[in-house]
Amino acid sequence: MTRSVRLQYGKAVPFAAMVLALAPLAGCRQDMHDQPKFFPQRGTTMFADGRSVRPQVVNTVARSQAESPSYFTTGLVEGGAEGDGMPYKVTPAVLERGQERYNVYCTPCHSRVGNGKGMVVERGYYAATSFHSYRLRSAPLGHFFNVMSNGYGAMPDYAAQITPVDRWAIAAYIRVLQLSQNATQSDVPSGAHVMPIAAVEENAGFSKNFLAAWLEKPHANYVVPAMATPSATTTPAPVTTPTTVSPLAAASAGAKAPVVGGSAAGKATQMAALKTPAAPGAPSGHQDAAPAPAKAAGGAGNAEHGKALYSANCSMCHQPNRAGMPPVFPSLVGVVDRVGEKRVRTVAKEGIPEGKPPMPPHPNLTDDDITDLLAFLKTKP
Repeated sequence: MTRSVRLQYGKAVPFAAMVLALAPLAGCRQDMHDQPKFFPQRGTTMFADGRSVRPQVVNTVARSQAESPSYFTTGLVEGGAEGDGMPYKVTPAVLERGQERYNVYCTPCHSRVGNGKGMVVERGYYAATSFHSYRLRSAPLGHFFNVMSNGYGAMPDYAAQITPVDRWAIAAYIRVLQLSQNATQSDVPSGAHVMPIAAVEENAGFSKNFLAAWLEKPHANYVVPAMATPSATTTPAPVTTPTTVSPLAAASAGAKAPVVGGSAAGKATQMAALKTPAAPGAPSGHQDAAPAPAKAAGGAGNAEHGKALYSANCSMCHQPNRAGMPPVFPSLVGVVDRVGEKRVRTVAKEGIPEGKPPMPPHPNLTDDDITDLLAFLKTKP
């Protein structure tokens, strides 16, 4: 009998231990499964009217509902176009504030010099757009405000993080940053001089090519005329390297920027002090791309030049490997075979304004440029 009891206990003890071990798990599941909560569009016994969805508190407003639509809050003028002016006077203090906010929110992707090679990009994040591209140097100030407010492509909106007044300050600083890398002698105050960036490196005590990793590949539209020297007998050599001036010094004349509103008169008023001029010598048919090499025989297009055009105009969205970022930006691998040359030509020239996000047009591309681009797109990645 004693042996029988021991056998029974020997079988019962492991079973009891298993039950005790599983008990906490059963209790945890019950808590998670039956936690008190409201289900959308279902009733409840918690409130007398039996509704789980409660009426809004009196005087509740939606986010941004209190802001009246204006140029200051939208960056848009009459007709919905992006405006090209500041809604308030630009001073050195405004630019310093814009620089400080830019360094906080924009440099991780766009870098401090605005070339799109920020730290997160170097670590594998999507490539950011360079502010020194032909397209963005020609973009109105309202474009930068609009993108910061609503996002664009892979870039999220920053409306919740950055106030409208600071978004405008950042837009002004971006324009000054562009001017600092594309200035001509006529852009700076009397007595100041535009210097090739190699000379700035030397004067600052840096080693040769110290800034090379920060700069875009030198293009024709970075070339500026040789500046006059005090000696009338000295003929300076043409400057063939990117130029730079201090951003705040270059914009010292920008303190006289006009106040631009959302009216028709405001639309016609341009903020000349902050408007980036087209660099002398800039090729009208390319966006920051080297002059086209000789065409291949038979008019089939030059794939090497097409590659340079793709890098300057398309790679920031569709990626350098043409893989895109579906579903936002489609892959361009084999796109010519999929949609045909005619469709690619039309899209490259006119864009897709109804797209989400819209693809901008590229009027700077000539028919020959697009032929070269097609030749590149036909190659295998």
